[in-house]
Amino acid sequence: MSPADGPNSLGNSPAAAFDAEAVAAAAMAKDPGLDRDLALQLAAEAWNELRDIGALDAPEVARRLLAKHPRAGATPATQVASAAVEVCRASAVDPAAG
Repeated sequence: MSPADGPNSLGNSPAAAFDAEAVAAAAMAKDPGLDRDLALQLAAEAWNELRDIGALDAPEVARRLLAKHPRAGATPATQVASAAVEVCRASAVDPAAG
């Protein structure tokens, strides 16, 4: 099994390159108080939102995450959305191709 097939990668190619674990880690690095489980949940949902939007639009992803998870708060939604876009760019993942 390749790393892209692991439990924290999402979907089939090119989505397999989206690493929810890396997104959560990047978000937690910016917000050390961010709960790991929440970060992972938001990261997985961020990928769904990125695919739905079809573009690397962190502000729109953050708005959508906050709308679905108002109790999570704006900071976690923003940090995860930003991290998701950063990871996609660094990994050359195109949400419009998924």
